Amino acid sequence: MSMTLYLIRHGETDWNRQHRFQGSNDIPLNENGLAVARETAAGMARVGLTFDRIYSSPLSRAYETARILCPQQEIQVDQRLREVSFGDLEGEVYQDVKSLPMPAPGGEDIPELQSRVLSCLEEIMTDPENQGKRILVSAHGGVIRSVMMHLKDLPREEFWRGGVSKNCGMTILDVEGETLTIREENKVFYNTPS
Repeated sequence: MSMTLYLIRHGETDWNRQHRFQGSNDIPLNENGLAVARETAAGMARVGLTFDRIYSSPLSRAYETARILCPQQEIQVDQRLREVSFGDLEGEVYQDVKSLPMPAPGGEDIPELQSRVLSCLEEIMTDPENQGKRILVSAHGGVIRSVMMHLKDLPREEFWRGGVSKNCGMTILDVEGETLTIREENKVFYNTPS
């Protein structure tokens, strides 16, 4: 069993720009998010990167990113790929929140997030139709962070340390049997401002 997983964070939203907790709110891509997703698609085309199967969070910002990257392909939506719920903190500005308790009041705990995300990835990895394929997973910063936390065996307290991937940043994982190996983190296919 082998394959390559490409985990991509969605393009930018207005709430990303405003530094608000989005979580499970369905906030759409803004104009810059759409443009960066299109630049990412063009950059991937330049290097010949294509995908055999595509999975996405049901939230529009991730789904639309996948649709822009792979306009002619079927996208399989999986609820387990949605962003972590920040509960009562959703919509709040980061700097207005003195500390980020996890779970936030009314929100989801890190072990819950990690359990559902890893369950989804395990199904993708064990699906016979995915063997030997390149698989795109369009999701969220917290989703990708939960996978990296697992692979790096980081303690729960380290979850947010180092931040999340850039918008349209891609983490590439090689799968061999049941072993996931990090090939590259936060790769971008667009020009970033210096």
